Parts: sequence; C-alpha cells; structure tokens
Amino acid sequence: MNPSILFLDFDGVLHPVGGASSAGLFCRLPLFESLLREPEFLQVSIVITSTWREVYPLDRLLALFSLDIRPRVIGTTPVHKDEDRSFVRYREICAWLKIHPEVKRWVIVDDAVDQFPSDKRANLVCTDPWIGLESESLHALRQRLSDNPDKSAAAQIPLPL
Repeated sequence: MNPSILFLDFDGVLHPVGGASSAGLFCRLPLFESLLREPEFLQVSIVITSTWREVYPLDRLLALFSLDIRPRVIGTTPVHKDEDRSFVRYREICAWLKIHPEVKRWVIVDDAVDQFPSDKRANLVCTDPWIGLESESLHALRQRLSDNPDKSAAAQIPLPL
C-alpha cells in the first residue's frame, strides 16, 4: 500500500490566525486528531508545512501533538528562502514530493488558498483562517482522504511548477 500524506499548516487550521479566538492556540487540534484516529485514517502520516517549522525544531513541534499521533508526524517540508515569494507553500510541498516519489496519495490542509496556483488545488482543503478547522472543512478533509487512489491520482498537483 502506498503511504498517504497529509500536509498540515497550523495557523488558520489548528487555530484561528493569530490564535485570536477565546479558545486560543491549537484549539482545533483535538478535532484534527480525532479524525486521524478514525480506523480508515490510521495509515495517514503528517508532514508539517506551517511556518512554525522555521522557528521551532521538529521535536518541539511534535510535543504539540498527542502521544499516539506524534509517531505519524514524519517531518517538515523544506523552507524556500528565495526572492520569489509566489506560491511558496506549493513549491515547498512539490520539493518534498520530489524527494519522496513513493508517495502517490496526499492531501493539503491550509488556510492560504493564494499559496497554490488556481489550477493546482485539487488536493487542497482550504479552511477559513478566522475559524480554522470546523465541520465543513473537516468533512472535505475526510472526503479527500477517503478518495479512491485511482480517482485522486489524476488530480494530483503536477511537478514541478
């Protein structure tokens, strides 16, 4: 079986942008982890795409997750520091996929739709940055993760940009 990867942003996904809600930082993390504990998603691995990876080492980021979810966080995308700021998140995910050609199934959950070219969003579940993950985006994420691999393969973001 090919691995399934979930590319995960934090701000605007696991909490509202800036942690501005009364619930605070990572208030949506229990909802996200609950989805990953569903039997059909136990094989999904996580790659962190959040800019938090530029500030904190991976072991510190792992500590944010529950003990049972931590082993499923397999790394972070590379950081692009070039002058071209267009579609940075998209290009970082493409770079990660290029060094992991064994990965055929993947989904992105992010609040920054403008970080992805309009014709390359088939695998993107976009959240409302002021809310984060909620019932509608959770439903979309569940659907994308459940897609038949033959059906979703045609919708993959082509490499390279």
